[in-house]
Amino acid sequence: MNPVAVMRAARGVRDELDSLMGGASGELRDRLDPLLAEAGSRPPGQLADAVIMLIAEYGPAWDRLTTLLSLDRGITAEQVLPLLSRGAGAESGSHGSGPGSHGGGGSSLSPPPPGGAGPTPPSWGTAPPTGADPSGRDPADAPQTAAYTPDWTLPGAEGQGHPAPGPGRAPRDRGGDPHDDERDNGYGDMPSTGAMSADWLRPDQVPDAAPPQSPPSPSPSPGPSFASPSPSQEPSFASQEPSFASSQEPSSQEPPFPRPSPSREPQDPQVPSPSPFPGTPQAPQGSPPPAPAEPPATAAAPTEGRGPSVLDRLTGAFRRRRKETPAAAPGPEWKGIPLIESPAEAVAGWGAEVAIGVAPGQGQDGTATPREPLDLDIQIVAEGFDAPGGWRVRLRADETAPYPRASVNLIALAQEEPEVSRQIQAAYTVRGQVIGFGLRAITVHGSPGSLSGHEALEPVSGTRIRPALMGEPADVTAIIVHGDRPGRLWWTYQSPHFVTPDRAELCDLGTRASEFGGRLTGRGGLSEELGREVGSRVPWGFWELLNAVAGRVAPRRPSVLILSQEPHVPWELAVLEHPYDPSLPGYLNCQTVTGRWPLGGRRPELPPPSSARADRVAVVYGEARAHPLVTEYGATQVSPALGDVLGVLGQGPEVVHFTDGGAASEALGHELAGNPFVFLEEPGDARAFLLAGASGVVAPLWPAGGGLSPEFYRRCFAGEPPAEVLRSMRGQAPDSAGAYQFHGHPSLTLHRTAPPAG
Repeated sequence: MNPVAVMRAARGVRDELDSLMGGASGELRDRLDPLLAEAGSRPPGQLADAVIMLIAEYGPAWDRLTTLLSLDRGITAEQVLPLLSRGAGAESGSHGSGPGSHGGGGSSLSPPPPGGAGPTPPSWGTAPPTGADPSGRDPADAPQTAAYTPDWTLPGAEGQGHPAPGPGRAPRDRGGDPHDDERDNGYGDMPSTGAMSADWLRPDQVPDAAPPQSPPSPSPSPGPSFASPSPSQEPSFASQEPSFASSQEPSSQEPPFPRPSPSREPQDPQVPSPSPFPGTPQAPQGSPPPAPAEPPATAAAPTEGRGPSVLDRLTGAFRRRRKETPAAAPGPEWKGIPLIESPAEAVAGWGAEVAIGVAPGQGQDGTATPREPLDLDIQIVAEGFDAPGGWRVRLRADETAPYPRASVNLIALAQEEPEVSRQIQAAYTVRGQVIGFGLRAITVHGSPGSLSGHEALEPVSGTRIRPALMGEPADVTAIIVHGDRPGRLWWTYQSPHFVTPDRAELCDLGTRASEFGGRLTGRGGLSEELGREVGSRVPWGFWELLNAVAGRVAPRRPSVLILSQEPHVPWELAVLEHPYDPSLPGYLNCQTVTGRWPLGGRRPELPPPSSARADRVAVVYGEARAHPLVTEYGATQVSPALGDVLGVLGQGPEVVHFTDGGAASEALGHELAGNPFVFLEEPGDARAFLLAGASGVVAPLWPAGGGLSPEFYRRCFAGEPPAEVLRSMRGQAPDSAGAYQFHGHPSLTLHRTAPPAG
């Protein structure tokens, strides 16, 4: 375990003490602050040992620390402290202070209050994601989700309500607190990026969500289910805090967990510490310490006069408990598909229990387990329903529950029609990356008398869940799904930097998406008017999140992935009200690195590929002279005749360039061998190539002329992502390059090992 991760998690615990321990937080804070202040002046491993030993005395704080470190959630302080105490005396003598010291004379562990049985294990939710995210942050920074729309919470001010930052202001201003740098947890001040406020939480500010298995069942609320809630309707953080002693009803004056003893006298570090839990043998005060037990034959020899550190022993304990064996033979590959189990029919005003989770994939018997624990955040969208327990569910898939599920209570809202066909849609994400999607139809009747009793369910449609192919997530992912009527689109958001609200936002185009998009692209050119019309239809929550993320990742440009069921509206051309770079056009795909990807069907699968090979290049070109791709990169040139095109596509090229729109149209509907990257010089159906297996597609929205490809390929084959190359070229030549859309992951790169032909 990384001592740096321990210290970062400890700072996160310190900032949450008031919500974790209430009035009992002062004592731990007074003991923990001196240890945190020693960072940099004391060996990291020794300091991390001391922090662990201290926090393990306080049940709720210990539970939170283990959660932040993504350790197995069944271990309690009762089980770990006896293990950690072994060798503590040796470490104390070696370093001059015990693990529980404050940098000097050191206080040791104290027994619990009379009648206390020590901290109880956590019994809510699941652990946060394991491992560092693609940006390199520690697990303590990994995002978690909550089943409610959170308020913006400023660091160092937990438990207080704060308004969103105003126009032109940084989201934080805490004054001259000397502990500011310690509490940042790696998140510095976020510069202002525009006049729009932020309503998002950072991953290190998320309270643990209550378990989704037992949602409340209030009466259905009137009105649209996705309307933005008023401040009075927003649940407070206090109402979402887990209970640490569910079997007791503490008074308002007493915290619902054992209160540590207030008296902690310094003791000689050579004298064994009193046991913090009843039933543990203790040596009399003043008696010599007992001789250490004979180590087992398999124990590793001490290094430099000391045994394994607390971190080593703690990590080993968790591995033994999970029965991990480094040399274990690989089992069958874990495959998952979306699970959405619901009644075939529902009645307006009635509740329906819906099972959301993961089911074994084709050919699976349910015994395969993921390679590593997988924390899934499942975002639910269901127009015409209310979700009293929230629209987002967190599940953990591991060896104990490889295919988890949870029960969600959905209440059908009142409707004027006697019968309406609705959909329950679910997006599966891990650390801000969408890795699967599913949807199920359900019929809602206006009255019970209309029920047909038909129980046959249509199968869940969507993509399989593919955690093994996760790459770097986009900074912002917008998920756009159809509503129950044409032109109604619901937007939800994911980000590895912030925890986003779980309530979808409505975008009503007023007409079919195909008509709206066709009217825009039919103008045949880019204009500020077009961009503002598109931007006015983008929900406000997207701009708020984008502004917050832009400040978080500055000076790097944020990346945006648009996952959309509708392929017609050019959302990339939305104009920003306050561009991040005034020297560039204000369009979204000029200010950010943007890509889009189809959503909803079995193909294309999720997530979009983040890398593709580019050694074998084919160009469809009707002239007799050689195309520049042939002379510069050794591409295979074929005529636009359908037979020739299908022949080369069947040979598995890694890049296919179409100069002829007719040839590209004729090739649609035919399977692509491999997963080639496709470039269309004339307008065409990019979605069809993606459905056929393309790893990415570049295509213009209207005729834009040639001349773009030589510079594009030169930079892409040198290692630049196509999305970034197009963004840069749009800024240089907006009239021509501005017409081109990129369909693929913003981080997709083309890897080429073959040298240029020239």
